[in-house]
Amino acid sequence: MKNLFIFDRIQFFSILFSLFIFLFIFWLVKHKKFKEEYSILWFATSLVFLYMSLDRYAVDRIGDLFGIAYKPTIILLIIAGFMTLVLVHITVAITRLSDQNKELIQELGLANLKRELPNISPEVARKKSDILVIVPAFNEEKNIVGVIENLRGLDLKPDVLVVNDGSIDMTGPIAKKTEKALVVDLPKNLGIGGAVQTGFKYAARNGYRTAVQFDADGQHLAGEIPKLLDRLDHDGVNMVVGSRFMEKHEGFRSTFVRRIGIRIFQVLNSILIGQKITDNTSGFRAYDQKAIHFLALYYPVDYPEPEAVILLGRNHFKIFEVPTEMQERKEGGSSITGLKGLYYMIKVILAVLMTALRKPLMPDLDH
Repeated sequence: MKNLFIFDRIQFFSILFSLFIFLFIFWLVKHKKFKEEYSILWFATSLVFLYMSLDRYAVDRIGDLFGIAYKPTIILLIIAGFMTLVLVHITVAITRLSDQNKELIQELGLANLKRELPNISPEVARKKSDILVIVPAFNEEKNIVGVIENLRGLDLKPDVLVVNDGSIDMTGPIAKKTEKALVVDLPKNLGIGGAVQTGFKYAARNGYRTAVQFDADGQHLAGEIPKLLDRLDHDGVNMVVGSRFMEKHEGFRSTFVRRIGIRIFQVLNSILIGQKITDNTSGFRAYDQKAIHFLALYYPVDYPEPEAVILLGRNHFKIFEVPTEMQERKEGGSSITGLKGLYYMIKVILAVLMTALRKPLMPDLDH
């Protein structure tokens, strides 16, 4: 019988390598170059390889235990398993950091606005209405003035908040120059979800009773806002969606491919939350105060419009639709085209299904 404690050269170097990895990770953790929570998998793996280096028959025993004919594949499986766990751990960490980064960018934007208020015209800086129109804007320098003018022409005279989502053009300065809207400048682009949530945070902190989400590309018509607000004031409705598809009209109704996607979401809504929403991707919406405070905390970031419908439905908020007209965007075009559109659809459907499967965040809401 071979002596287990007589090492050949490969074992010797394998033991040294395993000890080196263990001690190196230990050194990194000790000197705070490696967080403890990320070191556990590395420690465990180095110990596994140390054991397998010390016991030359470990691979054979493990292979016999699991019925693996070609024993060296055990080492490959261990390495593959370790790398998979590390990648999953890294993905979790990146997701958490992404959320923290979003919060930091939003708070920086809101803090900068607060600091600028003394230098802004009192006519704009002072809260004059219980209605806040949130306008997320990214590279909309050609459209933003017309959108602000359109909103300020309403008899309702709502307050207008433009959330400049890290634009690389003159969207922010041009919006400020109108002196008819407050402008939050986000230092980095968060996407429409992060921009709109910034608006909800501002609305919640400043006591607005109603918030209206309104696109900066010129598709939405300010004259249609009263339709949303009239319905929001009845029957305990928490969110009203302006729909292009409830009634036939001459206005813009999106492209054929997008309408197919919208119909898919309509079917999903009926199955997942028992509510029929004909225009899930509409960014023309009104919210009451309960919805404002909820979405300031939990608004979806990646695919906000379809996800928000499911999120609110699952948390017992009452959603309603009203028919509204829209027009084709004035300048620029959509970034979701061709194969990117198909990829987007797959991602949104997955996000919607996951949102529906999660437990309600506020199960005891009294509606």
